[in-house]
Parts: sequence; structure tokens; C-alpha cells
Amino acid sequence: MRDERGAAALEVAGVAPLVILGALVALQFGVAGWTIVSTHEAARDGARAYSLGGDPRAAAEGALPGIMQVAGDGGTLSADGYTYSVTVKVPTVVKIDIGSVTRSVTMPVIK
Repeated sequence: MRDERGAAALEVAGVAPLVILGALVALQFGVAGWTIVSTHEAARDGARAYSLGGDPRAAAEGALPGIMQVAGDGGTLSADGYTYSVTVKVPTVVKIDIGSVTRSVTMPVIK
């Protein structure tokens, strides 16, 4: 029994960084998913405002959580309706650039 003294502490010290890394990766995937959903909602709100003659950028920014910012946007009018696109940079858990998410939504033209 004396020869194994401290072995558990050594095992915990060896495994703890892997557990922390796994938790950070899982959290980053969650944040990326949250960004995808939030970007779609922002594009939908921007398209709605665009179709009603309002300010689509303000509507898109208002739909995003405080940590997310509109990195790019734009709208077009076609026969299908009012299309509005929003690009949002994915917030990071660690200081690594993950990229951005772009979503487009089309609101139909009401005749």
C-alpha cells in the first residue's frame, strides 16, 4: 500500500487537462450552434423589417444577443420577395478565430 501513495493525485493531474480541454471544445461547439440559430433569427427579423420599409440592420442587431455583432449584411428585392442576409462572427471561448456564419431569409411580397 505504501508504494502506491500519491498515485491517485498523479492520475488526476494527468487527466485534468484533458477533461478541461474536452469541456472547452464542447462549450465552443455550443457557442457555434447558438450563433447559427441567432444569425438566422437576425436575418429573419431584418427581412421582416426590410419588407415593411423599416431599418433592417437595426432589426438584425436588435435580434442578436449582446455578445454577437453584425459583421455584414445586405438586402435585395426580387420577384420572390425581400431577401436579407446577415453575417455574424462566431464568439470564441479561447482566442482562436473560428470564422463567421451567414444566413439569408426571404420574406414574400404581399400583393
